[in-house]
Amino acid sequence: MNILRNFSLKKYNTFGIDAKAARFVSVASIDDLRQLIGSSIYKSGKSLVLGCGSNILFRGDFNGLIISMDIKGMKMVEITDRHVILEVGAGEIWHDFVEACVKNKYYGLENLALIPGKVGAAPVQNIGAYGAEQDEFVYSVIGIDTASNEERELSKEECKFGYRESIFKNTLSGDFIITSVKYKLNKQETLNLSYKELEQEISKFVVVEPSAEALFNAVCRLRKRILCDPLNLGNAGSFFKNPEINEDTFESLKESFSDIPGYESGDRIKIPAAWLIEQTGWKGKRYGNAGVSARHALVLVNFGNATGQEIYDLSEQIIASVDDLFGIQLDREVNVVE
Repeated sequence: MNILRNFSLKKYNTFGIDAKAARFVSVASIDDLRQLIGSSIYKSGKSLVLGCGSNILFRGDFNGLIISMDIKGMKMVEITDRHVILEVGAGEIWHDFVEACVKNKYYGLENLALIPGKVGAAPVQNIGAYGAEQDEFVYSVIGIDTASNEERELSKEECKFGYRESIFKNTLSGDFIITSVKYKLNKQETLNLSYKELEQEISKFVVVEPSAEALFNAVCRLRKRILCDPLNLGNAGSFFKNPEINEDTFESLKESFSDIPGYESGDRIKIPAAWLIEQTGWKGKRYGNAGVSARHALVLVNFGNATGQEIYDLSEQIIASVDDLFGIQLDREVNVVE
């Protein structure tokens, strides 16, 4: 392994923030990872595992070790008449994995097409889009316990998945490094068309019964139309979570904002954060070198030379504006790294 020092992370985060890492290393095998964990370099300071950097905001330089996760591979673990279990390396690109599943007729992940990032990050954030969440198809998560330096496999239940939450983001943060994920997928098409906008998109192109491939293509079209390509304009996709409030608060807000949208999420009401931000007038606005996308109010963008601190400050102003107008506190979906 080659440990690099004072390494620019500009190409390793989709915001394009030119933060520096004190040390940087690429890990391409489990043996390399275990060797690294056992080394004095790893034990001497803080570290951060990085995939594509698609859900991260560096507020400044990182005075520690960045571990670039590059463990590849996909293999079949089990196959029956109804299901298939695939084990996928944490360093595989998420969209490439979803596309391969569709081509091989392993179904379930179509709604999650074109989400940027690597497979290893999917369980950490419990990614989701268009009415689907990745945890619906997780069988188990495999990784290295950094205390014992031994491999450990956690069942879906042990991962404690929630809305953009998991045990890896909380209790096991820094104590467990994901090396692969097992997904249990369907061999029969059972399409998730619960998201109205997605159903409408498919109907524009499909006049007969929709297929998983049609669903996959519709998701890709929607994401390309709504979201900014990080290669053209630095961003990390949805910056905020959709807040959840109780029904009484929702009914109270409807008295002042009759058109406020909301949908049931268990015993709570989930409000689209993009709608809240639009009402405060932030959509399309620029703040120095940072701004809010004119396409989608949930997307904060780097116009080329923004620092992580500028983007963070912008997010603080948006949070304050929404709180002032609605009394609702927005939480960041993007992980802020100090």
